[in-house]
Amino acid sequence: MEAKRYGNVYKLKPVWGGEVCHAATTSRKEPRAVVHASLGHIQFKRYEQLLIMVDGIPRILDAPSDHVCAGCCMGKIGEDNFPRNSEKVVNSADLIHSEVLGPIKTKTLGSCAYAVTFIDDFSRHVTVYLMKKKAEVLEKFKMFKADMETITGRKLKPIRSDNGGEYTV
Repeated sequence: MEAKRYGNVYKLKPVWGGEVCHAATTSRKEPRAVVHASLGHIQFKRYEQLLIMVDGIPRILDAPSDHVCAGCCMGKIGEDNFPRNSEKVVNSADLIHSEVLGPIKTKTLGSCAYAVTFIDDFSRHVTVYLMKKKAEVLEKFKMFKADMETITGRKLKPIRSDNGGEYTV
């Protein structure tokens, strides 16, 4: 195998075991979507660079198109669970994030199918309570509030959720 240095990058030139192997490598062509997915949803601009740098990369069979990958689109569509806070939190219990999960397909040994999380924004301390019913959220919140106020010596301030309806009646 040969390697040539270009700045901080090495371009590798493998030594193939014979003509058959080399012929198989050069004749491999795949549809654009297959190449894109098999290379980890690589950007096509990066794919072109990879073709120059590495021997043996599959060639694209079909002509260039306005290919739109559903997986890449879904990966880019993101909505933060919690809105950004412009104020910096300076103490524990100043801001708590909460999320309710469930029903979970496989119940715990105690037959719990739900969980509620409480995350202190300042310390990033995570508290998780398991629940059999979603209706137990208020009870678990009261337990968390009492524990947090005892530990920190401070009153609990705002709680932030993703407005998913966990805290509505």
